[in-house]
Order: sequence, then structure tokens, then C-alpha cells
Amino acid sequence: MLKKIIEDRPAWLLVIALVVFGFLAFLVISLVGQNTDLKVLASYELPDLVEVSGLSELGYDYYAVAVDGTVVATDGSGGLTARPTASTAKMILGLAIMRAKPFSLGERGESLKISTEDYERYIWYVNNGGSNTAVEVDEEISEYDALMSVFLPSSNNMADTLAVWAFGSLEDYRDYATEMLHEWGINNTTIGEDASGFSYTTVSTASDLARIGQKVLEDPVLSEIVRTEEYEVPVAGAIRNTNLLLGESGIVGVKTGYIGDASGYCLITGYLYDGHIVTVALMGAENRGMSFNDSLTIINMAQDILQNTVLVQEGQVVGYYDSWWTGKVPIRASTRLDGLGWKEAESKAVLDIDGAKGLLRIKLNAREYEVPIEAESYVAQPSFLERLTHIFGWQSEHKTENDSTSGQLDVTQNDAEEKDSGTGGSEKDNILDEIVSITNIPSDNCTIKYGYLMLINPNFTVDTDFIDARRNELVSLYDNYGIVEGNQYNGDNLLDAEAAKHLNEMNNAYAAEYPGHAFETRSCYRARGTTCGRMCAATGTSDHHTGLTCDLLDPDYGTSLDTDTYEQHIDWQWLYANSYKYGFIDRFPEAWAGGLMSEPLNVDENGSTGLFETWHYRYVGVKAATEIANGKYNNGNYDSLEHYLKALGLVRDLKNAECE
Repeated sequence: MLKKIIEDRPAWLLVIALVVFGFLAFLVISLVGQNTDLKVLASYELPDLVEVSGLSELGYDYYAVAVDGTVVATDGSGGLTARPTASTAKMILGLAIMRAKPFSLGERGESLKISTEDYERYIWYVNNGGSNTAVEVDEEISEYDALMSVFLPSSNNMADTLAVWAFGSLEDYRDYATEMLHEWGINNTTIGEDASGFSYTTVSTASDLARIGQKVLEDPVLSEIVRTEEYEVPVAGAIRNTNLLLGESGIVGVKTGYIGDASGYCLITGYLYDGHIVTVALMGAENRGMSFNDSLTIINMAQDILQNTVLVQEGQVVGYYDSWWTGKVPIRASTRLDGLGWKEAESKAVLDIDGAKGLLRIKLNAREYEVPIEAESYVAQPSFLERLTHIFGWQSEHKTENDSTSGQLDVTQNDAEEKDSGTGGSEKDNILDEIVSITNIPSDNCTIKYGYLMLINPNFTVDTDFIDARRNELVSLYDNYGIVEGNQYNGDNLLDAEAAKHLNEMNNAYAAEYPGHAFETRSCYRARGTTCGRMCAATGTSDHHTGLTCDLLDPDYGTSLDTDTYEQHIDWQWLYANSYKYGFIDRFPEAWAGGLMSEPLNVDENGSTGLFETWHYRYVGVKAATEIANGKYNNGNYDSLEHYLKALGLVRDLKNAECE
């Protein structure tokens, strides 16, 4: 037989050669055709932005509010009822002059000489009751001084003089200014027979005037002029600004107007907020005082509503790199971003990354933001060995804790994937290595051994022996750090020593950002529960038994614990954005409440907490707090402690209180 094989050697060598060649050809074809695309998956979504509809329900007849060139609130007509503008028309003149005859801040522009016609125009306005500034024939006045005369005392004669000087005639000014407005998409304004607005023929809408006011405040020269209270010009001498709201509530301009009952009193006001321009246009007020009072009311309400929101948290997952050789690799924001937006704002977010670092570009209406982002790791191409093993299916699939595309993570599916991939124990082991035992008190609650991650809720309960013994392990917040309990009947101002230290650091950081402010506690450790319904926990089920929790507030923003007052509570908003840096979490975020507070209690197997409280903060340690706040196991969204423990594999059954 052996002799036969040897004699037939050429034949079997050929077979082997063909097999080897075929195998190599298979490898080459497989390697060449192998998909090595590294995909970028965006997961960032804007947070809930403020609702501005309240600004449209103020009961005034003709008004509009604009932010950065966009009208965000109006009267019932949509701010589209055309009325005589009176002297607010001078804003249009100022913009046309700075466009046709521009000069820079600090300069005075060109010089113009007062003609006989200009002087006669001055006399005409004096005789007809129009606001004016005195001029003399052959007087020379700078462009800057002329604009001061137009805006501060609202000089009608100087407005017409500037228009004729710059454009040749009032008709040519009208054509130029109309085209300018149309280029900006301001189409509901008609410029009449003069440049001053003294004629009823110049009409506009509140929405248009609010946007025109924005343009004035965008121009450095005009912005300086409209915020000037008093100025000295040739011949006329001292002139004063007719806008009496300057300086009130941060108001920096822009223009008043009145020509009788046909126009009513008109007022365009504006303020600056963190680089944003906010303007309010009010038309048709019955008297001058009402125009000021009503405008101030709208401005103050706008300032209450239009405030910065945390758009991106530092460390927040905004996307992933995804491939068969890396799995999903989180891409995180390197810095926090605060910005001004509202629910109806035009928005767009783009992930711009090629390599380990890049930018998250966010556009909210006219404002553009950039946030540096960085991938946890970056492997552009698989290694040869990875390519080879992938062909034969020897390489296990990569899984990550964030392997979900939207909403809250499916815990059951996530656990199964981790077990299948052989990597499920690593995160659990890492956490277990870091867990510090903080009590030796016996308990049937299997999570007590997890230290700062212990879970006490209606499913994971403790008995009164544990609760009473736990008290002896705590320290006084007041004795050690001077932190006051605002209503001592509701609990004891006691906390775990490590948690108390971090709470004091957090309180100091808050006070540094808001001088004169500090947190008070409303309830920390509680020896017994209460029975006031859904918002209260019975003895043995309360998170307050852990000695790791406090209800917190700054009494300067309100003294009641009421989620409906969240918008007025800068303190709670600060805690939500910053507490994780000090090891604390929002223990009962709204997304995990398991339904409305008016519905039956729901503490389910998916991680629902059963509660929504904006004041209840729990110490879990900085690492865990950072992962919970930034949604490491919840697709970048704020997590619940229950869900976090199950995602880690520390708890097997949230409903039946079973640990792994």
C-alpha cells in the first residue's frame, strides 16, 4: 500500500497542492472582500428644552418676543397685525445708514453739512409738533452725532436729513431700505413718505419690529448709541434718551415711538443674555407709562423662561464607533455645554469625528455650539490575526454595556449578551473590587453587602433592628460641617461620614458658584417611615434608612418640596448637573418613576423606582455616580440605581429582591 502511494506521489502531491491553493485562494478572497468599515453611530439627542408658550398668553394686543433673530412668542395674531410704527421706524434708518455709509466703533463716520432745506425741515417739525433737534445752516455734524440725534431724542428732522444725505432723496431711501428688509426676510413692513416714522404711512408688525431691534443690537455702533442715556451734539447741546427703561432688568435699548392714537405708544426693548440678543416689541399701548410697564413685564417673564439649559453633560455618551473587531465603543463629550434653546427651536446635531477625537456640532436656531468629544478607544482597522480568526468565526462578538439604540436599556437582553460573550463578569468584578463594606449590621437584604450601593426600597427591605443600629454609625452634618436641617421634625440631620464629607464639598462648590447661597437638608437619615401615600415610604422601605441620603434645597429658591417648582429652583438644577462629581445621584429621576405620582406605586423588574423627587440625593461614590448620571448602562441617559445594579449583574431579580 505504501509502495503504491509512493509510486503515485505526483498524483497525491497534486491533490495537496490543489487543496492548499484553494485554501489560500479562499483566504485571499475572504480577506479582500472582508468588511472593514468602522461605522460612527450618533446617539445624542437634545434634552427637554423650555416651553415658551406662556410668553404668548400675556393678554397684550400687539407684541412679539425674538431671540437671536427668531420670533419665539407673539400676541394672538402671531404678531402680524400691521400698525403705524411711529419713531421706531428710525431703527430701519439707522441700519440703512450703517449699511450704505459704514464706519467702525470708535470712529465718527463721514461729515454732513446742514443745508437750507435741512433747516426748513427742522422748522416744519417744530411747527407740526414733531420731535426735533435744533440745527443751523452750514453746521457740520458727524454721522455718529447725527445718529445720536435720531435715536436719543428721536429727532424727526435729523432722520430725514440723514436719509436725503445718504441716498439722495426720501424716495431713494425708501427703495433702499425696503430691499434691505426683504433681504433679511422682513416682509411685513412698509416704509412711508418719510424716514422718521412721523407719517402714518410707515407701518409694521410687532414680529418685524422685534427682528429689526435684533439687527440694531447686533451692530456695534448702533448698539452703543441706543444704550447711551445722555449725549452732547453741536447746536442742540445736551440730548437725552427717551427710553426710560435703560438699565432696568438689564435692558440695553432700543427705541420708543408715538404719533397719536393711530399708533399708540410703541416700544422696542432688548437685553443681552450670555451672548444672546432678546428683544420685545410692543405696539399700541394706551399711554407712555403703560408701554414701559407692559414691556418690562414681558422682559421679566422672558428672562425667567429663557435661561440656559445643560445641553451636554461632561462624559455623556453622544455616539459610538461600531465594527466587528471593536464592538460598540462609546464616544463621550469632553466638556459640559450649557446653551439657550426652547422646544420649538430649529435644531440640528452632527457628530464630526475621524480618529480618537472630534467635535459634536449643535445648532439651535442661529446659534452654533461645538463640544469636544473623544472615543474611549480607537482602532481603525483589525489586525491580521483578527481578520483571520473572523473568517472562521473564532473571534467572539464584542459587546458593550451600551449596546442599545434608543430609550431605556433592556436589562434582560443586556445580561444575556454579556454572558454569551464571556465578558459579563468583568464589570461586576471591577465594581466588587471597589465596594467598601460600610456596616456589619445583620440583614436579610442581600444588597447591604454592597456598601454605598445598598438598595432599600419596597422590594429590598430592612427591619427596625437594622434601622436603629444604622443610626449609631452616622455623624451629624451640623456638628461637623455646619449644614442646617430646615425642619428638624422630619428626620435626623445624620449621614454616613464619607457621604457627609462629600456633601460638604458639594455644598462649598455650590456656594462658590452662587455666593451667599447654601444647601439646607430637609431630611437625611430617618428612623421610621411615613404613610402619606405615594410620595412617602413605609418603615423598612425608605432610602433614608441607608444613612446615605438627604433631601436638599436652597431656601432662597423656595422652601417646599414640590416637583412643580423645579423651574424656579436653581439649586435642584445645579444638583442634577453637578452632584455626580461628588458621588451623589438624583435618586428618583422622572424617567424612572414608573408612572405618574397619581397612579399606583410601581417598583418593577425593569428598574423603576416608583418615585419622582427633584430634591432627593443619594451618595453612591464618585465612580458609580458618574456612570449613573451619564447613563453608562442606559444609552447615555440618566439611570436609576435599581437598573444600574441589575445591569452590573449585582442584582438578579429586582422584583423579588434577589442578588447574584
